[in-house]
Amino acid sequence: MPDNVLDLDVLNPKPRIVKIGGMEIDVSFVPVGITFDVDEIVQEMATFSVEELEKTGDQARRALELSVRLCSLFCSVKYPALDEAWFQGNASPGQIMSFSEVIKDTLTSSYQGVEEYSASQ
Repeated sequence: MPDNVLDLDVLNPKPRIVKIGGMEIDVSFVPVGITFDVDEIVQEMATFSVEELEKTGDQARRALELSVRLCSLFCSVKYPALDEAWFQGNASPGQIMSFSEVIKDTLTSSYQGVEEYSASQ
């Protein structure tokens, strides 16, 4: 590749697919249009302690609500039918929590990837 071409395609991660409700969702990156909204939800989720979440009270309910919101927000770009109502009616708490963890990991990886790429330039 010529020296005067900046290949940003190298920043594209390998596809990572989550299957839920018969849908295959690529979770390899967080679209830029929702990055800050995703980050805001992830930051709020990080304020809950494990002890609080193991209880079946308001904190556990709030964490699950945030997880549903995170999943539906992530899907809103390419899979708009998978909104909060869809997740509430079609997914188990375990599926929601697992999916939200993958989204959090994806966000963290994207931030790390940008830092690494910037450092190499």
